[in-house]
Amino acid sequence: MILGSVRSRKRLGEISIAAVLVLMVWLIQLALLSKFRFGDVLCNLPLTMIIVWGVTFGSPMPKPTNDELRVSTLPAILVRQLLSGSPSGAIIGAFFAALASSVIPAYPFAYPIIGWTAGYFSLKNFNQAAFLCIPLVLLLSFLGEIVMAVQLSLMGRHEVFSHLVMISFPEALLNALIAPVLFFPMRGWFEFSRWRQMSTE
Repeated sequence: MILGSVRSRKRLGEISIAAVLVLMVWLIQLALLSKFRFGDVLCNLPLTMIIVWGVTFGSPMPKPTNDELRVSTLPAILVRQLLSGSPSGAIIGAFFAALASSVIPAYPFAYPIIGWTAGYFSLKNFNQAAFLCIPLVLLLSFLGEIVMAVQLSLMGRHEVFSHLVMISFPEALLNALIAPVLFFPMRGWFEFSRWRQMSTE
């Protein structure tokens, strides 16, 4: 009972920290980064945080072993892979999408989608994660921008679609360059949380 109470308090503390981070990143985006543009290209700090979060915390579902893969059917493997995204990344993405919908004319479904997808690339090894952080943010940011462009095109805003396609790669590149600023503190939090969890077991 006591152990459960301790874990509940830890979980509540982690959720509170995540909420504060979301608000801080959103305010930095609005108050600071929105003023620094390179033509029409603007760094998207919320999308960068969504990706870094998903890559860092990943999926709670353990990866299948080689023995499990050998005895599993192809449909079962595909379903497991689809379900092995990052729930917390999707939730963080949904929060940011709700905030973004107050300043843009659509709910950006790309945010929770990219948050979930980032969990597929979760790496527990610190050195691997640090090395692959920038290319993963570049790839997933580009994908996120394209998804948003397609969404707006389906809503009839074709001029926005062509504009977003043109600036999607430069924005993804900017996001990738600032990714380490978010990655290292978040990774430190992840390692500390994992250490605390192991120390209570």
